[in-house]
Amino acid sequence: MSAEDLLFQGYEKWRHLAEQEGEAIRAANWTGVQRCQEALQALQPEIIRWTQEARAEWHLAGPDLTGQENSLRSVIGELIELERRNSSWLGEVRAAADSEWSAMQQAGATLRQVQRSYAPVHGSAWTSFS
Repeated sequence: MSAEDLLFQGYEKWRHLAEQEGEAIRAANWTGVQRCQEALQALQPEIIRWTQEARAEWHLAGPDLTGQENSLRSVIGELIELERRNSSWLGEVRAAADSEWSAMQQAGATLRQVQRSYAPVHGSAWTSFS
C-alpha cells in the first residue's frame, strides 16, 4: 500500500473520530470525548509520517504535485471545519456550565445570607443549665 493511500486512510480515520467526538460532545459523554481526543492525538504522528512519505512518493512520480497537494488541502480543510464545529459545541457547553456554576454560587451566597438572618443565636451551652 502506498504512503498516499495510508495518508488518506489516516485522514478518513481522523474524520470518523472527529464525528464521534462531536456526537459525544452533544451527548455530554465526556469519557467518549476524551477517548476520541486521545485517539486523534495518537494518530497525529502517523499522519505526519505518512504525509512526508506521500510527498516523497509524489516527487518521484513526476512534476505534477499540484493535484495531490490540492486533494490533500481539500481533505484537511474539511477536517478543520469538523474540528471547529466540535470546538464551537464545546464552547457552548462550557458557557452553559459556567453560567450554571455562577447561578449556583449566587444561590449559595443567598442561602448563607438567609441562614445568618434567621438562624437563632446560640448562647453558651453552660447558660442553659443554670
